[in-house]
Amino acid sequence: METLRILTLNLHTYQEVVFEKGDTLEMFLGKYKPIQQKIANFIVENDIDFAFFQEAGQYIDDLSDKEVFGIKIKKSNYVRILSELIAGKEYYFAWDISHYGFGVWEEGLGIISSKLFVEFESRYVSKEKDLRSFYSRKIVRARVRDGDDLIDLYCVHLNWKEVGFVEEFLNLVNWIEEIGNDRFVIAGDFNIPYGSEEYQFVINTKIFGKRLIDTWAIANPEKPAQPTFRGDILSKASERIDYIFIPEGWEVKMSEIVFDKEKVSDHMGIFCEVFNKCNSKNKGA
Repeated sequence: METLRILTLNLHTYQEVVFEKGDTLEMFLGKYKPIQQKIANFIVENDIDFAFFQEAGQYIDDLSDKEVFGIKIKKSNYVRILSELIAGKEYYFAWDISHYGFGVWEEGLGIISSKLFVEFESRYVSKEKDLRSFYSRKIVRARVRDGDDLIDLYCVHLNWKEVGFVEEFLNLVNWIEEIGNDRFVIAGDFNIPYGSEEYQFVINTKIFGKRLIDTWAIANPEKPAQPTFRGDILSKASERIDYIFIPEGWEVKMSEIVFDKEKVSDHMGIFCEVFNKCNSKNKGA
């Protein structure tokens, strides 16, 4: 297995530019393109293998013109646009909706990969499953082939502790063990601060008998709580709530927080390089 280069970023569903009265969708997307180009450039320049995106929207009244894994994709789909802006290397994307956001967006999760997807599915892990509810939370899973092995990629955006975080996380754990592949990456916005009771619950939970590794904390032990979220009306605090988790036994080569100076969202991204030193029991499945 080669070194894998991974990015996770909450995109903030097109909220970094004002949708002015009188703007057409095309005009608005044109104003947003420089932000998206920065993200696309980062993917290319850093040779990212897997990019996990949360709060990735598409305009509710936009017409869909293609399907990816049976899901209707619109021209305004944020992850689709990123994949189209990437130049010089072939990437693949998949996406699904979790709920409606900010009144006019179909808000969901997406993954961009340098490796072809061999499977894609999504599941609600929250009690709420109504698209009209902000608390409806879905996880998407994409499977890729890496040499003779398979890797499952889980992109998550979970609720706060008061709304069901622990139950949602356990639903994810059960899903991973149901799938039966011990080679996986879990990345996204967990909505739990580093060091919290819920964080300790996550890193103490075993999947296939192994704990999860917080890639940022392992690579940066002197500053494990460095924020990835800038704070908003609901939560004034700047905290680290975004994570890339890998199974115990994998090696973390480096991890850094990105888009901290060049703002593209209310979140910053996490970028890491990892390597699996363990033999998988799921070769060639």
